[in-house]
Amino acid sequence: MKFKDNIADDEWEWYIGQIFARLIQNAHKSNIKNAVEIAPGFRYKIAYALKEVNFQGNLYIIDTNTEVLEYVNEKYRKILPNAKIITINKSFENAFEDIPNKFDLLLSNHCIDDMIIAEYMNNYNKNLNNEDFKDMLTEAWIKLGKEPTKINEISSKVFWTFEKIFSNKKITTIIMSQYKSNLYFKDKFKEMDEITEKCFKKVKELVIMDNEYINKILDFFPFGDDERYRGKYLLDNTQNAKNWIVGKYRE
Repeated sequence: MKFKDNIADDEWEWYIGQIFARLIQNAHKSNIKNAVEIAPGFRYKIAYALKEVNFQGNLYIIDTNTEVLEYVNEKYRKILPNAKIITINKSFENAFEDIPNKFDLLLSNHCIDDMIIAEYMNNYNKNLNNEDFKDMLTEAWIKLGKEPTKINEISSKVFWTFEKIFSNKKITTIIMSQYKSNLYFKDKFKEMDEITEKCFKKVKELVIMDNEYINKILDFFPFGDDERYRGKYLLDNTQNAKNWIVGKYRE
């Protein structure tokens, strides 16, 4: 089944894209020739960000799902007509040889939760837009939340994967987000965000980051006076440096 965009979601995609763009513009001062994105899913926030900074280089996109990559190929080429889109149908840990040894940007929006649950579910290559599969994901997170030994095992593997790429590749700027999901604030289930946050904090320790400076960058409002995008939820979540990694590897 081919994924169809939800028009109502496009506003959110653009909003997060503007945050990424502002971080890129302020944290990465040089030209961008090569960028790598991890696990976009059926989303295009980072495409909007790169459009904002007039990106015309090579973008390597890593995802295990073939339908995602088909979607990305079509969607990103429309948003970034002057960029070269290179899709890699592998897990992040197995894609090291497919990306350059030196590149300008490593970008990801909410990839750590995807990596954790993919490992737990043995990298199911299912239709991520299928409602039944979304229920399976929820059940898997709830089940994982009851297995502390497994959480530690998987989180350690994800952390090691990032440590490996940070130390073996020369990356000028790393920009990653892991803000809490709407499901967390709606009290639907909290396991996903709680498990992911602990792993994210460990990965964040690998990077030299000035949280105070990043919070100043995040103090802006792409939608102006629109109250939906100026509330405490956003300021404490999507626009708070605690939920971002922005900087260079701490060698």
